[in-house]
Amino acid sequence: MAAELNKWRDDGGHLPDFMRDFHDQKNLFKAIAAIPPPASAFPSTEVSWMQAHVYTIDRFLWFMARHGYVLRKADNKLPFDDIEKTNAAAKAAADKAIAAALGLTPVR
Repeated sequence: MAAELNKWRDDGGHLPDFMRDFHDQKNLFKAIAAIPPPASAFPSTEVSWMQAHVYTIDRFLWFMARHGYVLRKADNKLPFDDIEKTNAAAKAAADKAIAAALGLTPVR
C-alpha cells in the first residue's frame, strides 16, 4: 500500500498535468516571482522563486498528497486566467530581458 502511494507521488500523480515536469514547475515559480505580491502579503521578497518551488513541490504538496489531498482546478464558472499562457508570457519576458542584458538580438 505505501509502495503504491510512493510510486503515485514519484510519478507526479498528485500534481496537475502542467506541474508534473520539473522545467514547467520552474517556469511556474519564476512567473509567480515576477508579479508583485498583494499589499496584504508578508514580505515575499525574502523568498526566492527557487525556495518557493522546492518548499511547495518537494515539501508541502508531497506532505499533503501523503494525506490524500491534491491540487485541482476550481470548477467555478469564473473568468480565470490561463496558467499556461501566464507562464509562457513570463518566460518570454525573462528570456527577452536576458538576451537584452547579453546584447543579443533575435534571429529572424
